[in-house]
Amino acid sequence: MLRSLDDCALQLSHNGTYLDLESSLSEQRDELEGFQEDTAGTRGKKHSVVLRTQLTVRVHVCIEKLYNSNGRDLRRALFSLKQTFQDDKDLVHEFVMAEGLTCLVKVGAEADQNYQHYILGALGQIMLYVDGMNGVICHIETVQWLYTLIGSKFRPVVKTALKLLLVFVDYSESNAPLLIEAITTVDTKRGCKQWSNAMEMLDEKDGVDTELLVYVITLINKTLSALPDQDSFYDMVDGLEDQGMEAIAKRFLGRRGTDLDLMEQLTIYE
Repeated sequence: MLRSLDDCALQLSHNGTYLDLESSLSEQRDELEGFQEDTAGTRGKKHSVVLRTQLTVRVHVCIEKLYNSNGRDLRRALFSLKQTFQDDKDLVHEFVMAEGLTCLVKVGAEADQNYQHYILGALGQIMLYVDGMNGVICHIETVQWLYTLIGSKFRPVVKTALKLLLVFVDYSESNAPLLIEAITTVDTKRGCKQWSNAMEMLDEKDGVDTELLVYVITLINKTLSALPDQDSFYDMVDGLEDQGMEAIAKRFLGRRGTDLDLMEQLTIYE
C-alpha cells in the first residue's frame, strides 16, 4: 500500500499516537512520555515506532475496496472492518470525514442480511467513539437506514439495528428529534405513518421475538422522554395511538405469562 514517503506515518506502539512528521521529537515530548519505559522487564516486548500507511491513505483504500468489491472479497472486507476500527481508533475520524458512512449505507442498502450484519457491527464500533457518534449525528442517512432495517425479516439484523438506535437516542436528548426526522422521511417515502416498522412488529400476533418487542417499546419510551416539547410528544403519541398502540399494550398486559421486561416497558408507556 505504501507508494511513496508521502504515504508514510509513524505510530508509537505503547499508546497508538501518530507522530507529526513535520515536528521534532523534542516538540512532541508529551506523546513520547513512557516510550522508553520497559514495564515488562528486560525480556519483555519493548516499545517501538511503527512505520504505517497514513490514515487518509488507508481509509481511501478501504472505502474504494468496499465500493468496488463483491462476493467473497466484499464479505472479507466487511468482516474485518469492525476489527480494523477496534485496532486503530484514529481511523474512525478519518473514515467519517471521508464520507465512509455514506459508503456503508450505500453498500448496506444493496447487500444481503449477512453483509448487513457485518456493516452493523462496524457501525456499532464507530458509534463507540465520540468522532464516530458525531459523524452519525450529522449523517441522517445512517439513522434512516437503521430504522429501515427494523423492517428486515432477519432477527440478528433487526436486533442490532434496534440496539444501535437505542445507543443513538441514549447518547444525547437532542438525538430524539433527529430519529423522528429520520423515521418521518422513511415512512413518508413508503406512504406509511410514523413508526410503521415498529408498529408492524408489535402488532404481529404470533411468533414475535419477545426480546425484539422489549427493544422496540424501550426505543419508543426513550424517544418520547427525550423529545424537547409537549407538541412533539403528543404528535408522536397520537401517531402511535392511531396505529393501535393502546390495544396492543392492553393485549400484552392482559396476557398471562407476558415477559416481565416487556410489561415494565408497556407500563412506562401507559
